[in-house]
Amino acid sequence: MNGVVEKLRDGLFLAASRTYGEQYIEPFIRKQYNLSEPGSNDFDAIDKTNNIKYEIKAAKVLRKVKKIKNQSILQRIVEYFERSMLSRKVAFKDRFTIDYDANIQNVKRDHFDYLIYALLFEDCVEVFEISKELIMYIPHWSDKHGRYDELGKSGQFNITKRSISIHEERYKKDIFTYEHLKQVYEVIK
Repeated sequence: MNGVVEKLRDGLFLAASRTYGEQYIEPFIRKQYNLSEPGSNDFDAIDKTNNIKYEIKAAKVLRKVKKIKNQSILQRIVEYFERSMLSRKVAFKDRFTIDYDANIQNVKRDHFDYLIYALLFEDCVEVFEISKELIMYIPHWSDKHGRYDELGKSGQFNITKRSISIHEERYKKDIFTYEHLKQVYEVIK
């Protein structure tokens, strides 16, 4: 991975959740799959030829950190580093062995036809797609989360080393290197 690509990846990991999701991953997904901006805030992309609406979500895959009780000052300082986004990245090859939790949140099921969700690993971005009718069958789906506090309106799910294989077997769409993201970002204005 060259310097610019590494900075791009690290910039995505360091960006705030809303920033990297809405400002960086959504434009990439739209460009990659030839989708248009929606023209409203109800969903994130539209396929104008078929009038199919998409919600786009992303999650950083970050290693869990265990908190140590009764820490010395030195241990607290070291833990601060260990909790940083850049030190907790999980490599794609370790997705079945490392403890992590990647959370896809604020999924507004009644606003779109398909959910596209991306997992940012240390060395690649894995993309999945699922129809809104199947979302309730995703492992760890919770039917309450987000701006609508009404059962069935919004939800969330987490992906762990124990559930990733189900996502890959049933909903995997693509996998991209950060070099590919760089090439796509170079043409997006």
